[in-house]
Amino acid sequence: MFGNSRPLDWMSLATLALVTLLCCPAAAQESNSSGQLLEGNDEVFVTAEAWRADWRNTPRLVSLDVHASGGADTIEGLKGHLALLGLKTFSNREWKGYWERQNTSAAALVAALEAKPESNPSMVNAMRDWVELAASKVSNQDIYFQAIEAARDAAEERLESTLELQGSHTKALSTSIELPTPYERRKLKLADLSHRIETQKAKRQQASAENRYIQRQLESEKSLNMALKKDVELATTEIVIAGEQRRGDGPEAWRRFWSEIEEVSTRKQQQLKKDADAGLDRLRTREVELTLGESQLEFRSSRIEALQAEYDTGASFSGWLDATSETVGNWLRQESWRLVLALLLLWIGIKLALRLIHKLSNIILARAEGNPDDPTDVDQRSKTLASVFSGIARIGVYIIGGLLALEQIGVNTGPLLGSVAILGLAISFGSQNLVRDVVNGFFILLENQYAVGELVTIAGNTGTVEKITIRSTWVRAWTGEVHVIPNGSISSLTNKSRDWAVAPCHIGVGYNSDLDEVKQVANEVGEQIYASEEWHEILDEPPCYVGVTELGDSAVTVRVVARVRPGNQAGMGRELNYRLKVAFDAAGIDIPFPQRVIHTPEPSGNGQ
Repeated sequence: MFGNSRPLDWMSLATLALVTLLCCPAAAQESNSSGQLLEGNDEVFVTAEAWRADWRNTPRLVSLDVHASGGADTIEGLKGHLALLGLKTFSNREWKGYWERQNTSAAALVAALEAKPESNPSMVNAMRDWVELAASKVSNQDIYFQAIEAARDAAEERLESTLELQGSHTKALSTSIELPTPYERRKLKLADLSHRIETQKAKRQQASAENRYIQRQLESEKSLNMALKKDVELATTEIVIAGEQRRGDGPEAWRRFWSEIEEVSTRKQQQLKKDADAGLDRLRTREVELTLGESQLEFRSSRIEALQAEYDTGASFSGWLDATSETVGNWLRQESWRLVLALLLLWIGIKLALRLIHKLSNIILARAEGNPDDPTDVDQRSKTLASVFSGIARIGVYIIGGLLALEQIGVNTGPLLGSVAILGLAISFGSQNLVRDVVNGFFILLENQYAVGELVTIAGNTGTVEKITIRSTWVRAWTGEVHVIPNGSISSLTNKSRDWAVAPCHIGVGYNSDLDEVKQVANEVGEQIYASEEWHEILDEPPCYVGVTELGDSAVTVRVVARVRPGNQAGMGRELNYRLKVAFDAAGIDIPFPQRVIHTPEPSGNGQ
């Protein structure tokens, strides 16, 4: 209750203690100057003097109406109110102890009077009433304590919430600044609305804290008013008892003391009535404040709802659409000619770039190795490379044009470029095979490693090239199957149709054949084929006898070779085989079947 966190309370308590010390000697002097309460030296005399001494040792009466309640909404007002409540708590504790002592000493006096047969019955009854009054006073102090504790808790909570909310309001944003684009103005407006909503929420929170404080203060005031009302009634009872004894038939000193009690009780009753009236005024004020606080809460809630609805409208798709339509309108009026001019320049640029790409492709291919006698070879490769470069150029131009268009309508393309770069990096990691196919296909076309119509062996597949793209090669085998081979998987290849080719022919003749005659017949057949119109354009020179290549089990293998134009190896091989068979038959040169000689050993003489 009185911790180190409340320095104001301790200052007030020190002031109260000083006042109490200054008042106590005066009470003692008054006690000494009043004479004895009852005559004699017996127990009644002693207890009566003790009761009178206890009564005169009265604490200070603290009123809660010392400070005006209007300043309780400020931090200093709340601190002052807490200090006053601390004084009130200390004072009521003193009063509780005071009436507990009155109860004890009065009860002792009642017992002493009852023990003395000649005691005045009126005095006994008065002291009995005083004992009951003291007990009621002690009980009423507990109501004070509960009410004051509730008021202190409410004030402390209100002070903490006020300190938390202090400084939470910041300067509102201004939407009157003319910004470049409607998007930025919309963004600033939404930020301002958000700030205003948060400000209203803070004010609503503050109003809610005030209402809770007022509600708890209202409950405390009700309890305090009940205690004050009871105190007024008890003070009236004090006056009644004192008046009866003052007018009674007791001793002069006894009646004079009760006259003093009546006078003090009357002043106390007046002060208590004043406090009770002030408490009623505070109660009515709290009720009005509570009604106003509830109205304030309703106003803040309705204001928040209105601002939130305005924010939702601005943040919705319709708000974005309004900003977009305004942007488009402004752009059409002010900036559209720039975009049209930029697109026209891009169109001219892409046309020039495409022409330049075709020329560069032809120059590169003309310098690369190729078949100068086959114009379709250069055309096919040129079209392929040109299409690749043209596609890349178109994509680049479209991207640049799109970015320029977005810049013209006020869109910040910086984050977009960052996103595209990240997306491109992700695609490059996910499509490494595709990139490898394209790069390898580009160098295949550039270096003219093979062309359409050539006979090749790629990845174990032999056939004629039907189509070459930047990503794959299509090879058709002699049996009709088409093999689609990704260019990235081509690590090595065999081109059987480049410049010239050799059609070898291997023929087996018998061991009894004349090899000189075989050579002569083979060369004659070669001259005949070379002289024929059908094969003359295909052959670079007459087929000729090369020599013996193998001495087999049943035949001697000789080789005849024909150098032909690329792609005619198979046809020339078949023709050579045919003509050599016919010529060898005419010359009597044996082409033997496979033979096997079996040796059978003679039986030994031991077996006969």
